[in-house]
Amino acid sequence: MSVDRGAPVSHMGENVQTAPVMAHAGRQLRPRARGLVLIGAVALLSYPTLTMWSASSEYGGTDGDGHWIDNAGNPLSSAPPTVNVEGHTAPAAIAVLLLVVVVGVFLPPMLARYGKRSLGDVVRFAAYLAVPVVVVVGVLIYTVWQGHVVMDQIDHEVLHPHGFPWGGVTVTTGHATR
Repeated sequence: MSVDRGAPVSHMGENVQTAPVMAHAGRQLRPRARGLVLIGAVALLSYPTLTMWSASSEYGGTDGDGHWIDNAGNPLSSAPPTVNVEGHTAPAAIAVLLLVVVVGVFLPPMLARYGKRSLGDVVRFAAYLAVPVVVVVGVLIYTVWQGHVVMDQIDHEVLHPHGFPWGGVTVTTGHATR
């Protein structure tokens, strides 16, 4: 017996109305561009505060008579050098973060125009995941580098410490004052 959906069916003398059974038509979980822009903006605003630091050192001072000495206590004819290092966000890290957000916002609509909407959703989900990863990895690498390499150079009285290879430090040298 062939049943036409929605047509009345007679079953054991009763008239029964049938209707097609359908799954609940809920909202499909799709990543939105405005959420990615918001997360990217928060990351861009918080990243510089997470990577700012400074350290300074004087490589000497004065003895009890007011004469200049170096850190070993040897007399100097002029004021000992000083170094001040200020760490800041590496421009390359900001560029990578911006690239992730821009790709995650603009590539999915282009892919959807060419019939690859699901691939665009994957790209946007990946961008949502990549933003915090870029920030956390960037802060960890930067902090470890600055904490070990730059501070070691300052401790060894290097007047021009080298920061993270993509930038991130401003070095100012001078001389101690009384």
